[in-house]
Amino acid sequence: MIYFVTEAYLKANTPITQNVSATDVMPYIAPVCSSWVQNILGTYFFKDLLTKFNAQTLSSDEELLVDKMKPAIAWRSASDCVIGLTYQLKNKGLQKQNGDNSESVELNEAQFVTKHYEQKAEFYESMLRKYLIINKDLYSKYTSKLNNDSELPPQTDDNFNTDIMFI
Repeated sequence: MIYFVTEAYLKANTPITQNVSATDVMPYIAPVCSSWVQNILGTYFFKDLLTKFNAQTLSSDEELLVDKMKPAIAWRSASDCVIGLTYQLKNKGLQKQNGDNSESVELNEAQFVTKHYEQKAEFYESMLRKYLIINKDLYSKYTSKLNNDSELPPQTDDNFNTDIMFI
């Protein structure tokens, strides 16, 4: 299953270089989607979009939404990759990567880069949230009562503010 972004998209739109193996990068995408994007969209809507994306049956509005999701997914995945690519769990335990013509960074440097990429992801996630709030009427499954765990502000069926009590 493809979680909205491909290896090619990651390498074209983040600092992940062509010499990074797909097997080292792709495991980060699904957790990013389920822990960040699904939280924004809500489980019901997220699963619907993911199914349609993989079946290639997205509507034009849904394609636009996925295009807005991709940078957030890519940058969040790049952020998650930094520590995982710097330090890898091997059969001999945790190993720090070191190449013939390269020098491994220290943990604090890896954490700095992680935070830098995370900030880019947060920017795109913020843009995604704003887009969804403005365009929520285009996505009935996003506003559905079945999608009760999205970040969408609660919808009420009446015109009363439920937080005000009159005495």
